[in-house]
Amino acid sequence: MRQMVIKLRQAMAGTFDAIMNSPKKASLEKFVLTLAALGFLGHLMLIVIVRTFPDIPKTVFTGLDESLLHAVYTPFSIILFYEVIQLVFSLAESHTAEVAKQYQIVSLIVVRRVFKDIGSFESFDHWLSETEAVKAVLLDMCGAVLMFVLVTGFTFLQRSAPKVPIKKDLKGFVELKKSIAVLLLIILSCLAILNVAVWLGLVPSSALGLPEVMKNADLFFFPLFFEFMIFTDVFILIISLAYYDKYEHFFRNAGFIISTLLLRVSLSTPKPYDVGLGLLAMIYGTAILAVFCWFSSVSKIKTPEVRFMEK
Repeated sequence: MRQMVIKLRQAMAGTFDAIMNSPKKASLEKFVLTLAALGFLGHLMLIVIVRTFPDIPKTVFTGLDESLLHAVYTPFSIILFYEVIQLVFSLAESHTAEVAKQYQIVSLIVVRRVFKDIGSFESFDHWLSETEAVKAVLLDMCGAVLMFVLVTGFTFLQRSAPKVPIKKDLKGFVELKKSIAVLLLIILSCLAILNVAVWLGLVPSSALGLPEVMKNADLFFFPLFFEFMIFTDVFILIISLAYYDKYEHFFRNAGFIISTLLLRVSLSTPKPYDVGLGLLAMIYGTAILAVFCWFSSVSKIKTPEVRFMEK
């Protein structure tokens, strides 16, 4: 049984390496950018058609926002999906790199929401009279900038964090993380397909308990994926104890899981608390990493030997 598990783990790790080392992976980013540009232009064309021909049957265009700024939603969604794929691949690299990618994704979600909030204005000529819409835009703008600052600080700490040499063989642990990354990639693909199917009306939203899905095409995608990340991180944390048995590593990784949990809650929290929770999650994770770096540097300091001379 143990040999079967090892062979399965090695096979999945081989699949991960094949995907990472594929020559087509280098052109994947160009494909994503091209798809985002085409999605943006396509969304703009749909909005123009609906606004130009108001009597057209709305069966296909039900729930389509007629503000041109809402077209930004499509390319951002495609880029965000690509960022989530990169998050899955960073899982095999390090826990810190994975958390950094989580922060980047949430900050991009807030940036995308700014365009959606601006597009909700009924009239740009009298936008100051729409108090609630103005508050939503300013809140997301300020939140996005602060998140950008925290992501920058976290990235700086990540690069300056001391590398602790591990004497134990990490081959099995790395293979396990690669296997989990492949499973997450499959789950991510299934969630994306389901999300699109619900948005197109092929799957009834009531079957998933999701009312008003058309107002937010990824209403369940990101929250559900972050839930998978929480359980994945907990599982990896438990397994890592066999390789990283130091107090500071355990505390850092446990703190990162708390940060991910707060990010998950923020995605389902109404305004204005969603941005606040997201910022709290990033502040907590950055503080954890800063203390970890400090602790690691302090623990390296050796107490000078004091020699007593006999009279």
